[in-house]
Amino acid sequence: MIELSAYTQLLVSYAILGGVYGLTALGLSLIWGVMKAVNWAHGDFLMVGMYTAFWTVTLFGIDPYIAAIVAFILLGLIGMATHIIAIEPVVEKPGGHEATLLTTLGISVILESLALILWSPSPRSYQNVYKDTFLEVLGIRTSVAEAIAFVVSIASIVAVDQFLKRVRIGKAIRAVSQNPVGARVVGIDVPKIRLMTFGLGVGLAGMAGVLVSTFYPNIRPLAGYVWDIASYVVVIFAGLGTIYGVIFAGIIIGVTEGFGTIVFSNAFRQILVYVVFLAVLLLRPQGLFGKALRRV
Repeated sequence: MIELSAYTQLLVSYAILGGVYGLTALGLSLIWGVMKAVNWAHGDFLMVGMYTAFWTVTLFGIDPYIAAIVAFILLGLIGMATHIIAIEPVVEKPGGHEATLLTTLGISVILESLALILWSPSPRSYQNVYKDTFLEVLGIRTSVAEAIAFVVSIASIVAVDQFLKRVRIGKAIRAVSQNPVGARVVGIDVPKIRLMTFGLGVGLAGMAGVLVSTFYPNIRPLAGYVWDIASYVVVIFAGLGTIYGVIFAGIIIGVTEGFGTIVFSNAFRQILVYVVFLAVLLLRPQGLFGKALRRV
């Protein structure tokens, strides 16, 4: 029989994973908030971030957390280029939301296919001192890599919140998210804000990919799918427009996965997540931290 401490250890590990879920979901939430568009390639951009960490660490010996900065910038630029080429031309046309969904689905297929061709389907990982060094607090043991991933994820979410509240461009992003027509009236360049928001969202996904790669030994071309689904669950669970809500929603989803592992085994750990998710949709469709829409 597994001891109680082992269960606690497992739940803490999944709570830490939930913090990274929150960071991944934040980028998705920003893109939806500004563009009202579903980005089905979000998890695949995270996968590219994982490979960015693998190759920069393996080829150049760069510290993985320096690679996180590299991935944020690189994926941000890739995201903006993708937006210019594939998304902006269709987003404002009739049926633009549906077209964007299909476009990002196509981008997802392209990224996965390129990764399979370039890097093969074999899982990869890399050695780093953070994964092999451990902390112990109140009898709970976790790797330094997991602890750093959790702290960086929370710090990044707080930083984005302050950026949106205090920086001029961040305020413009909030304005476009709340009222794009009104934003145009007061002189905000809405297409430019959409471009920057998409780049920021993809950049955050790339950073999350690096953080995951430091302790998750399964870097492979199809790894993004799992993170895609988890991100959507966290966004809907938290409620749209809630920055800090994604932190708590991510942790709740992570801990629920942990309970799912205990109850059903690792292979079926997400069963409990989707049961809770459906219950939230039925009982509180605006999400745990979202505000209900008023009927007029």
